[in-house]
Order: sequence, then C-alpha cells, then structure tokens
Amino acid sequence: MEAVTPKLMLVENDPYFIYLLRLYAEQSGFLVISTNSGLGAVTMAQQECPAVILLELELPEVTGWEVLHELRSEPLTEAIPVVLCVWQDSEDRCDVGHLDGLLHKPLQYEDFVAALKGVGVWPGDGSQKPRRSSTVMA
Repeated sequence: MEAVTPKLMLVENDPYFIYLLRLYAEQSGFLVISTNSGLGAVTMAQQECPAVILLELELPEVTGWEVLHELRSEPLTEAIPVVLCVWQDSEDRCDVGHLDGLLHKPLQYEDFVAALKGVGVWPGDGSQKPRRSSTVMA
C-alpha cells in the first residue's frame, strides 16, 4: 500500500509568508494547496480535504476567526486541525482554547515542525494521530 502525501492548506495573504510556509511544507513532504482568500477557504477545504490548515488571522475580506468559525460549523471541515498564524505580539488576542495550535511570526522551520507535530500531523514518520474530535464550537 502506497503512502498518501498529506495536504497542507495555507490561507495566507502575505507573499513572503506564502513563499516561506510553502517552502517549509514542501521540504517536509506535504502537498501544498493555498488561497489568499478567507471567503474561499471553507469551500477549498471542503473540496480538498487537507490534513491540516494554516490560517492567517489578518485576512483582507474576513478575519481568520470568521474562517475558523465557518470551518468548525461545516461537517466536512469541523475535524480538520487548524493552526492559526499570528504575529508574536498579537497572541494576547487569541482564544487558544478554540484552536488546535499557534504558529508565531516571525517563524523558523523548527517552529513550523513543532506546530504541526503538536496537532498530530507530520508526513512520513508515523506520528500522525487521528484528527481532532468533531465537536462544533459555538
């Protein structure tokens, strides 16, 4: 049986971080899909069924919180782990109880690895755990 390459979905609008996160993800063995639109993120997640979503907090048309709420309210996406990408100084605005993980900007490869392993999604080393529970958040 051939191993399936896990998909990492990137919802980010900063070209620098898109490049950096794509580089880290591809070097790690993920297949990367991305969008810079929070409005299209939920539909893309429903169609692509990624193993994990990296979600920017500050998107142009909607906030990352709105996208997260929509992801959690849809049956096809409610169990996908979501790691919120935030600037170090904006963590105090994060309700970490509703997140699977945080990835702080600026970031290093080690931070990327730790965040994804922390939510149980890492390609190729057998450490992938089942997806988060399917509890819908209010």
